[in-house]
Amino acid sequence: MALAWELDKQKVPLWVNALISEFEVIAPVRMHGEEVFTLVSDGSQVALDYVNTLASPKEFFLPQFETMFSFTTGRGDFDIEVPPGEEKSGVIFGIRPCDVNALLILDKVFSGDQKDNYYLGRRDRNALVALGCNQPSARCFCGSVGGGPSLLEGFDVLLTELGASYLVETASARGRQLIDKAPDLFRKASGASKREKRRLVERAKRLATKPIDPLEIAGKMEALFDNSKWVELGKRCLQCGGCTYLCPTCWCFDVVDRVENGNGERLRCWDCCLLCGFTRMAGNLNPRESTEARIKQRFYHKWDYFVQRFGTLQCVGCGRCTETALCHIDWKKVFDWVTSEK
Repeated sequence: MALAWELDKQKVPLWVNALISEFEVIAPVRMHGEEVFTLVSDGSQVALDYVNTLASPKEFFLPQFETMFSFTTGRGDFDIEVPPGEEKSGVIFGIRPCDVNALLILDKVFSGDQKDNYYLGRRDRNALVALGCNQPSARCFCGSVGGGPSLLEGFDVLLTELGASYLVETASARGRQLIDKAPDLFRKASGASKREKRRLVERAKRLATKPIDPLEIAGKMEALFDNSKWVELGKRCLQCGGCTYLCPTCWCFDVVDRVENGNGERLRCWDCCLLCGFTRMAGNLNPRESTEARIKQRFYHKWDYFVQRFGTLQCVGCGRCTETALCHIDWKKVFDWVTSEK
């Protein structure tokens, strides 16, 4: 059972400063009218009064570009050098429940038979201080897919706004250690505060729509495979890739080698399943040549194929795909269409 304290809002910067003295702290900061997750040097920079960021903190675990190793070429051989691992531990502060659940989805992918030590190393080094959602946005459907608006697992510390203070719960020894960096700032949570937290969570759940069984959604998707709706969506899609690059659960990447004057590096970079070249093969063969086929594959991977493989949806209902779509494809409306079909 999670341990609970209360923390006054005005004391949050003091706690963050205590964490900064030992950890690299990544937190939402207001820049040019938007909130973005970035490295902070002072607790006063942190902005927790936000609905959600347009870009998730995924990039701090799976960078958009990263060097896997560098190499030099010689006479028929290679000298390979792997970049040194990051030594300082970090804290992702103020991460929303949908993005915590997105990391749990990525964990399933990167911790399989072929473990990805680049991703897993960053997961091990970074603690998560989550921030529950009392007021999900209109584009969210996190409640339907199990992405939010609060958390039962996956966090080290969970903050729930109670007005002038936060209820602070820990779910791991590492979370308790974060509290111990500034113990005088916290007071024991009262029973009234715990009850208020439960009330706010239940209210937020009603706002974030009702939960739906992933297997039920997958079954309905299979029945809609030949529906003309996918043709309509394919015609509207502009193939900009924005929805995939902002999605907190997309992990597709390309690997390229760049060599110049005998020195090279192997790079991993994000890729996008909506781009025509994503499935293009030798001989210019492309099994998903049409936009319709690619956007259909994207929906089916999220709501059907991933369920068959891992038993959960590859979607946390954050709505970023809808917000960034220049062609006004509303994933929540598509989800409502799928789930309303009999």
